[in-house]
Amino acid sequence: MGDLTMDFLRLMLMAAMLLTSLQGQAADAATAPAPTTHEVEFLRSADKACTDCHKEQAYGMHGKHGQATNPNNLAPVICTNCHGQPSPKHREGVKDVMRFSDSFNNKQSIESYPIAEQNGVCMSCHEPGPLREALWAHDVHATRLTCTSCHQLHPAKEPMVGIPEKSRIKLCVDCHSKLHEAVKAAKANTTPGKEAP
Repeated sequence: MGDLTMDFLRLMLMAAMLLTSLQGQAADAATAPAPTTHEVEFLRSADKACTDCHKEQAYGMHGKHGQATNPNNLAPVICTNCHGQPSPKHREGVKDVMRFSDSFNNKQSIESYPIAEQNGVCMSCHEPGPLREALWAHDVHATRLTCTSCHQLHPAKEPMVGIPEKSRIKLCVDCHSKLHEAVKAAKANTTPGKEAP
């Protein structure tokens, strides 16, 4: 046989081998199980780094925040959603995460974390409209008091939820009486020509 015939036979043999190989791969693919997707589950709580030191929260948040879904990412609410990401120096006492306080009874607390910043964290999930509908006082107080002056963040039962109307009125009277007393005391301590401290 000539060289041309040999080349032709080699080419046909290679084509037959390639075809057989492709048919085998197709058959393997048809019988192979369909690929599965795997959901990633964390082996530890996303809050574990926080609760290792903050033992009072070791069993998680209580109340509504403990069962809430973050409307911004549709995941469960975790410590860093509200407090932010701590720096590597956090364990050394650096104040690098949001701390919430009662601005009515602790005026110094808003020096490091101003009212607008604290309430801004709350407002990232809680919209003003529903708050206003729940109680008109939210609008009046939102720029002057921190939300945590009235509300607790991690309680088993939030004392402000479902509070009877008489109790709401008593809260208004109690707080505003304290405010009026503080103003009176400041005026009494002022001598003519000087301002209150």
